[in-house]
Amino acid sequence: MSFNYNNIFGLPERTLLNKKITKSFFLKNFELTAAEKKLLNDIPNINWFASIKQSSVNVSPVKTSAYSYEEIQIIIITLSDNITENLANKYIQFVQKYIPYHSIVIAEDDNYFMINVSEKRINLADTNKRIIERDLSTQLLSKLYKNESINTFFQVINFSALNKNNLETLYKSYIGAIVQLKTATVTGKFNLRGSNRTAEDLLTLEKIENLEKEIITLSNQIKKETQLNQKVSLNIEIQDKRNQIHTLKTTLSNGH
Repeated sequence: MSFNYNNIFGLPERTLLNKKITKSFFLKNFELTAAEKKLLNDIPNINWFASIKQSSVNVSPVKTSAYSYEEIQIIIITLSDNITENLANKYIQFVQKYIPYHSIVIAEDDNYFMINVSEKRINLADTNKRIIERDLSTQLLSKLYKNESINTFFQVINFSALNKNNLETLYKSYIGAIVQLKTATVTGKFNLRGSNRTAEDLLTLEKIENLEKEIITLSNQIKKETQLNQKVSLNIEIQDKRNQIHTLKTTLSNGH
């Protein structure tokens, strides 16, 4: 399905590129592992959708010894049908790893798409390379249907709504929007937050995610456990973690 992403992003015309990124670009410029070469080979198309920089949007860049927000790229990876979140993230992380700019990477098939942002720090051992500090993706979003939270998310990532003090605040506007969309999947409501509250919400979401992983691990232990007293002990531990998740979700729902 042909999908116009600029209906969501609302970018100025002069930022739009719509240029194909060839597979040879990755093969010639980077030392890919065998697994990465296979991954690259499985991608039908990579499109350099837009480039947001001072010359195209008149927003000042930011560069320090640790971080560079000189340009923001938007890249679309088109995949075969029936993508899963895990698979989409795998392709996204491959592209984010080798594109040094702060980028918005979208993975799509005919029916769904996922939007990713990654905070990158300059690698002091090789300043041409970046270290990904934090990686954030939306859930798979339908090209046909949107609920109230997703509709609000689309409004918040429209270029007209972003913080354009500089390219760092602009990129962090996208990060904040994705954090609040992820929060909305827990609370049922998309809330506009300040940057401090967004950072708190992100930490809370990460705690919930880690607790959920721990519950899965404990549940698998119970299946293998033969001693009844050990099963009871593991079940108590699981219940304790569920209670912690409930408390954290309540924190997300509160407006303060």
